[in-house]
Amino acid sequence: MLRRTLIAFLVTGLIAGWAGSAAAQSVAGLQTVISDGPSAVSVTVYRNPQRSSGTVMNLQYLGGYALVTEQRTVNLPAGEVELRFEGVAGGIIPQSAIVTGLADGVIEKNRNAALLSPSALLNGHLGRGVTIRRTNVASGKTEEFDAMIRTDASAGVVIQTADGFEALRCSGLNDAIIYPAIPEGLSAKPTLSVKSRITEATRATVTLSYLATGFDWEASYVADIADDGQTLNLFSWVTLANSDETSFLNAQAQTVAGQPNKERDDIAPISGGSISLRCWPQATTSDIALRNRAALGRLNSWRTDEQDVITVTASKRSGALMEMAAPLAITAQQEELGDLKLYRIPVPVTIASQSQKQVAMFEKEQVQFVQIYKAELRASASYDSPVGLSTVLRMQNRKRDGLGLAMPAGRLVAFREAGGARLMLGEGSVDDKAIGEEVDITINRSPLVRYTLSTVDDVDVESRSYADKQVTITNASPRAAKVEVKIRRYDTERITRASEKLGRKDGSDLWSVTVPANGERTLSFRLNRRR
Repeated sequence: MLRRTLIAFLVTGLIAGWAGSAAAQSVAGLQTVISDGPSAVSVTVYRNPQRSSGTVMNLQYLGGYALVTEQRTVNLPAGEVELRFEGVAGGIIPQSAIVTGLADGVIEKNRNAALLSPSALLNGHLGRGVTIRRTNVASGKTEEFDAMIRTDASAGVVIQTADGFEALRCSGLNDAIIYPAIPEGLSAKPTLSVKSRITEATRATVTLSYLATGFDWEASYVADIADDGQTLNLFSWVTLANSDETSFLNAQAQTVAGQPNKERDDIAPISGGSISLRCWPQATTSDIALRNRAALGRLNSWRTDEQDVITVTASKRSGALMEMAAPLAITAQQEELGDLKLYRIPVPVTIASQSQKQVAMFEKEQVQFVQIYKAELRASASYDSPVGLSTVLRMQNRKRDGLGLAMPAGRLVAFREAGGARLMLGEGSVDDKAIGEEVDITINRSPLVRYTLSTVDDVDVESRSYADKQVTITNASPRAAKVEVKIRRYDTERITRASEKLGRKDGSDLWSVTVPANGERTLSFRLNRRR
């Protein structure tokens, strides 16, 4: 009986010794050269263009993408050669791949989609002989017998034995399939291959560049407000996320801020999927527990235990940030990329499979800001119950105010010390902001500064109608409050007889007012409506 190799459903490190850095094989005149990994790699991550600045990255589905550039050194024999790049990103977009460094160019390129997985292994033996190892858990007795795979992995696995047909795992006993070999064409790593005709044997350094899905990044800001209430310290992280099955070791990493146009890529999944085990013809023993179910759940979950953090060390950093500080001080370096901004991490980092990494982006001290309270209301509406205004931190993105740099979109958490404790005031989001722009960040809704909008009189006559309206701002705090109220109206409406002068901002009427501590201010106006 031929010796067979047991391959369990969870294939872990199955063929770790298959290929060296560049191994050559020959099949029917076509020589295969395998490069199992790059000597140098660069990963540039682009954000998900559909995700807003206030939305958290979905680590199970990352809608961004990356430009991966790898350098690989290979020994190429003369003749027709298939060069296989193992360990590329599983989400590679094959039509984007560019290979340079081959003196004679590329004849064709292919993404090898048959990735080694439990279902691909089983499907590769459809109609072929395998051995079933069946173990009685109660007695410990094990038996082996020959079988034939008769269905694929998608709808329950049916096998044929000398005794007839049966559904796998429906005997109430533990079953394992012993495969005689690895089916041809299956790869343990995502692989891209190219063909070339090499005129002379050579050792070449080849550069492979491609786009890949399953990546994203975001900026995160921490604002520590000073006791004077007029300045703050602003610290920023860049978080890289990789949901791909491939890790990129010691990579030169960059992120790009902005929204370059990119169409949707429809690519077939590179993995073989899962095996569906169902009892046949009815699930009479479907309550049999799979002992590996918990392990499968852990493997499919996000690996937060491998999260890497690189930040700056600062004596003024407090609380949790001090605990996360590393002895190495690194900050992402900003560069121009046309109309976009590129943030380059100055040291090699590992972007691990199914994990995320944080790197310090910048830190600014004594940034000037103004705290204001904002409301946006419809002139024709009524709000008789008091509504809290939004608390907003307003900064001017210029050097003389302590900023003066491009700010990528992301979320911000604001803190302030009170009674010797560092307390969170609220959380907001920042859109992409260029140098010179005004930056407004809403961090909470105030319980102390509130407004009402009431209708004093509503008149409807034959030619037109109007309503006399009144906005009242109350301030229950011990400090004066700077307030901005945007009043939106339809094109058929016009505001007249306003008790205070109104400005314009973003296409709306604007009432700017300072409400004294423990006081109130009122705006009256008439809303004219055309029929």
